[in-house]
Amino acid sequence: MITENYQPPYGLGNRHLQTILSSVGPRRLRVRKAYARHQQGEQEMLLSCHDGIRLSGIWNRATSKTAPQLVILIHGWEGSASSSYMLSMTTKLLNAGIDVFRLNLRDHGDTHHLNEGIFNSTLVAEVISGLHDLQARLDYQQYTLVGFSLGGNFALRVAALADDSQVKLARVVAFCPALHAARSNAELNAPHNYIYGQYFVRKWKRSLYKKLEHFPHYEYRDSLSDMKTLDEMNHKLVPVYTPYASKEDYFEAYAITGDVLASTICPCYLHFARDDMMIPYQDIELLADNPDLHITVTEKGGHCGFLMNWKLDSWQDYRVLDLVTR
Repeated sequence: MITENYQPPYGLGNRHLQTILSSVGPRRLRVRKAYARHQQGEQEMLLSCHDGIRLSGIWNRATSKTAPQLVILIHGWEGSASSSYMLSMTTKLLNAGIDVFRLNLRDHGDTHHLNEGIFNSTLVAEVISGLHDLQARLDYQQYTLVGFSLGGNFALRVAALADDSQVKLARVVAFCPALHAARSNAELNAPHNYIYGQYFVRKWKRSLYKKLEHFPHYEYRDSLSDMKTLDEMNHKLVPVYTPYASKEDYFEAYAITGDVLASTICPCYLHFARDDMMIPYQDIELLADNPDLHITVTEKGGHCGFLMNWKLDSWQDYRVLDLVTR
């Protein structure tokens, strides 16, 4: 384990400031303004996965010619390819001459119409087959997979469950990856995290209502408004709309603790903050002993914040750029 010397600027050390300012307010506006010059060149791609499943994403090229390497980004739960942290890192990499693909997970980023089935966090197989299709269509010398929060969990499971014939990766980079959802869910349901818990309740409900616009046969419309917490939503929805009998079984199915990461197809760089209110960093002790797991823990940073200055630049962007240009 490495303790990184990342330090937030004076006055920006609070974990809530780090977490909230990383996605909203002035940073959101600044990130979108910086990305605007690249927006005209973006290309939406529809990926063909197994069993007729489709995923979408956005491909950006730094120049008119294909770069030697592609960085693939996966957002967090209820984020999208257009989330501020995704656009921020995309801009940083494109300005350095590196091409980027931003993947939307199922039912994220206005893709609810693409698949009848409802998103759940165990659906890593479709991400693997989607990446296989992407790499078959785009010819790069090197690929890096980067994930944030739940996206980090997905990225690490790709490294653990795929093989070289399916997906070729030089490295995986994960920021604040969800290690065991039961622990994260407990944190989000705790009274001191009420604001964050309710944020995800609202976002998840909005996504489920949007699903009904395209697939009205689902029968949760009337009961959804009565569900007040993530615990309640998971308890009632998981047994009906996933293959799992309980939320406990569901959480266990996408945990990456224990032996899950004992073998990976590439080096994996995991980053945590001790003051993350959603992902208990102590759970790194439950990870497999794998020499390809490189773990960095910072004192500050909140949840996927890591803001470096009052311009609200994120250390995450610089960290990935450093790893892919070594």
